[in-house]
Amino acid sequence: MSSAISHPRVVVTGHDEAGISLIASDRKVPLFSPFGPAASSFAVFDVRSAVPVNNIDSAQEHAGIIPRCPPNGTTFCLSNIPPHFTVPMHRTLSLDYAIVMAGQIVIKVENGDERTVRAGEFIIQAGASHQWINNTDDTCRIAFVMVGAEKIRVADGTELEGTVPSLKN
Repeated sequence: MSSAISHPRVVVTGHDEAGISLIASDRKVPLFSPFGPAASSFAVFDVRSAVPVNNIDSAQEHAGIIPRCPPNGTTFCLSNIPPHFTVPMHRTLSLDYAIVMAGQIVIKVENGDERTVRAGEFIIQAGASHQWINNTDDTCRIAFVMVGAEKIRVADGTELEGTVPSLKN
Protein backbone atom coordinates (compact mmCIF):
# COMPACT_ATOMS: atom_id res chain seq x y z
CA MET A 1 0.00 0.00 0.00
CA SER A 2 2.44 2.63 -1.20
CA SER A 3 -0.03 5.51 -0.83
CA ALA A 4 -0.28 4.78 2.91
CA ILE A 5 3.44 5.24 3.48
CA SER A 6 4.21 8.07 1.07
CA HIS A 7 5.05 11.57 2.27
CA PRO A 8 1.70 13.38 2.48
CA ARG A 9 1.05 16.52 0.46
CA VAL A 10 -0.43 19.52 2.29
CA VAL A 11 -1.90 22.57 0.58
CA VAL A 12 -2.24 25.58 2.90
CA THR A 13 -4.27 28.70 2.18
CA GLY A 14 -3.65 32.14 3.60
CA HIS A 15 -3.98 35.85 2.91
CA ASP A 16 -1.82 38.61 1.49
CA GLU A 17 -1.38 41.96 3.25
CA ALA A 18 -4.59 43.26 1.66
CA GLY A 19 -6.59 40.28 2.93
CA ILE A 20 -6.85 38.57 -0.46
CA SER A 21 -6.92 34.76 -0.24
CA LEU A 22 -4.00 32.84 -1.71
CA ILE A 23 -2.27 29.48 -1.65
CA ALA A 24 0.39 29.99 1.01
CA SER A 25 2.19 26.70 0.44
CA ASP A 26 1.97 23.35 -1.33
CA ARG A 27 4.44 20.88 0.06
CA LYS A 28 5.23 17.28 0.92
CA VAL A 29 5.62 16.72 4.65
CA PRO A 30 8.38 14.26 5.59
CA LEU A 31 7.44 11.27 7.69
CA PHE A 32 9.13 10.99 11.09
CA SER A 33 9.91 7.55 12.58
CA PRO A 34 11.17 8.20 16.12
CA PHE A 35 10.74 4.59 17.22
CA GLY A 36 12.63 3.11 14.26
CA PRO A 37 11.73 2.09 10.69
CA ALA A 38 9.60 -0.91 11.75
CA ALA A 39 7.35 1.19 14.04
CA SER A 40 4.78 3.93 13.46
CA SER A 41 5.65 7.02 11.46
CA PHE A 42 4.16 10.48 11.87
CA ALA A 43 3.68 13.74 10.00
CA VAL A 44 2.58 16.90 11.79
CA PHE A 45 0.92 19.41 9.48
CA ASP A 46 0.01 22.22 11.86
CA VAL A 47 0.10 23.06 15.57
CA ARG A 48 -1.71 26.03 17.09
CA SER A 49 -1.04 27.02 20.69
CA ALA A 50 -4.48 28.45 21.45
CA VAL A 51 -8.09 28.47 20.26
CA PRO A 52 -9.51 30.50 18.69
CA VAL A 53 -6.65 30.69 16.21
CA ASN A 54 -5.47 33.72 14.31
CA ASN A 55 -5.97 32.88 10.63
CA ILE A 56 -3.48 35.56 9.61
CA ASP A 57 -0.65 33.55 11.20
CA SER A 58 0.92 31.08 8.77
CA ALA A 59 0.91 27.35 9.35
CA GLN A 60 4.35 26.38 10.62
CA GLU A 61 6.36 23.31 9.66
CA HIS A 62 6.72 20.74 12.43
CA ALA A 63 8.96 18.06 10.97
CA GLY A 64 10.54 15.61 13.35
CA ILE A 65 8.11 15.76 16.28
CA ILE A 66 5.78 13.22 17.86
CA PRO A 67 2.23 14.58 17.66
CA ARG A 68 1.16 16.07 20.98
CA CYS A 69 -1.41 18.79 21.43
CA PRO A 70 -0.76 22.03 23.32
CA PRO A 71 -3.04 22.26 26.40
CA ASN A 72 -5.25 24.98 24.87
CA GLY A 73 -4.46 24.40 21.21
CA THR A 74 -4.82 22.06 18.28
CA THR A 75 -2.67 19.69 16.26
CA PHE A 76 -3.36 18.32 12.78
CA CYS A 77 -1.30 15.24 11.97
CA LEU A 78 -1.24 11.67 10.75
CA SER A 79 0.17 8.36 11.83
CA ASN A 80 1.07 5.32 9.76
CA ILE A 81 0.88 2.09 11.72
CA PRO A 82 2.74 -0.72 9.99
CA PRO A 83 1.41 -4.24 9.43
CA HIS A 84 1.40 -6.57 12.45
CA PHE A 85 2.38 -3.76 14.82
CA THR A 86 0.88 -2.73 18.15
CA VAL A 87 1.29 0.74 19.62
CA PRO A 88 1.59 0.33 23.42
CA MET A 89 -1.16 1.61 25.71
CA HIS A 90 -0.95 5.39 26.15
CA ARG A 91 -3.07 8.46 26.95
CA THR A 92 -3.05 11.84 25.24
CA LEU A 93 -4.24 14.99 26.99
CA SER A 94 -6.49 15.85 24.10
CA LEU A 95 -9.75 15.10 22.37
CA ASP A 96 -8.70 13.37 19.13
CA TYR A 97 -10.87 13.25 16.04
CA ALA A 98 -9.50 10.46 13.84
CA ILE A 99 -10.21 9.34 10.28
CA VAL A 100 -8.91 5.99 9.11
CA MET A 101 -7.74 6.84 5.61
CA ALA A 102 -6.23 3.50 4.53
CA GLY A 103 -6.21 -0.01 5.92
CA GLN A 104 -7.87 -0.84 9.21
CA ILE A 105 -6.97 -0.61 12.88
CA VAL A 106 -8.14 -2.04 16.18
CA ILE A 107 -8.50 0.48 18.99
CA LYS A 108 -8.25 -1.23 22.38
CA VAL A 109 -8.91 0.54 25.69
CA GLU A 110 -7.88 -0.19 29.30
CA ASN A 111 -10.85 -2.38 30.22
CA GLY A 112 -10.16 -4.68 27.25
CA ASP A 113 -12.91 -3.39 24.95
CA GLU A 114 -11.80 -3.12 21.34
CA ARG A 115 -13.26 -2.18 17.98
CA THR A 116 -12.02 -2.57 14.42
CA VAL A 117 -12.21 0.65 12.43
CA ARG A 118 -11.80 0.53 8.64
CA ALA A 119 -10.84 3.03 5.94
CA GLY A 120 -13.50 5.71 5.69
CA GLU A 121 -14.62 5.28 9.31
CA PHE A 122 -14.09 7.64 12.26
CA ILE A 123 -12.97 7.63 15.89
CA ILE A 124 -13.50 10.19 18.65
CA GLN A 125 -10.79 9.37 21.19
CA ALA A 126 -11.61 11.26 24.38
CA GLY A 127 -8.40 11.06 26.42
CA ALA A 128 -8.78 7.32 27.10
CA SER A 129 -5.79 5.05 27.63
CA HIS A 130 -5.70 3.20 24.36
CA GLN A 131 -3.55 1.23 21.99
CA TRP A 132 -3.59 0.81 18.24
CA ILE A 133 -3.32 -2.73 16.89
CA ASN A 134 -2.72 -3.39 13.20
CA ASN A 135 -3.16 -7.12 12.73
CA THR A 136 -3.31 -6.94 8.93
CA ASP A 137 -0.77 -7.14 6.11
CA ASP A 138 -1.32 -3.47 5.16
CA THR A 139 -0.18 -0.19 6.68
CA CYS A 140 -2.97 1.76 8.37
CA ARG A 141 -2.94 5.53 7.84
CA ILE A 142 -4.94 7.61 10.33
CA ALA A 143 -5.41 11.40 10.18
CA PHE A 144 -5.96 13.21 13.49
CA VAL A 145 -7.23 16.58 14.58
CA MET A 146 -6.25 16.87 18.24
CA VAL A 147 -7.83 19.48 20.51
CA GLY A 148 -6.29 20.34 23.88
CA ALA A 149 -8.39 19.03 26.75
CA GLU A 150 -8.56 19.28 30.50
CA LYS A 151 -7.11 16.35 32.43
CA ILE A 152 -9.66 13.70 33.29
CA ARG A 153 -10.54 13.90 36.99
CA VAL A 154 -11.89 10.68 38.51
CA ALA A 155 -14.36 10.43 41.42
CA ASP A 156 -11.66 10.62 44.12
CA GLY A 157 -10.21 13.79 42.58
CA THR A 158 -7.18 12.13 40.98
CA GLU A 159 -6.20 13.67 37.66
CA LEU A 160 -5.13 11.26 34.94
CA GLU A 161 -1.83 12.21 33.31
CA GLY A 162 -0.83 11.77 29.70
CA THR A 163 1.53 8.92 28.89
CA VAL A 164 3.87 8.26 26.00
CA PRO A 165 4.27 4.82 24.44
CA SER A 166 7.59 3.15 25.16
CA LEU A 167 10.15 2.90 22.39
CA LYS A 168 9.67 -0.88 22.13
CA ASN A 169 6.80 -2.73 20.51
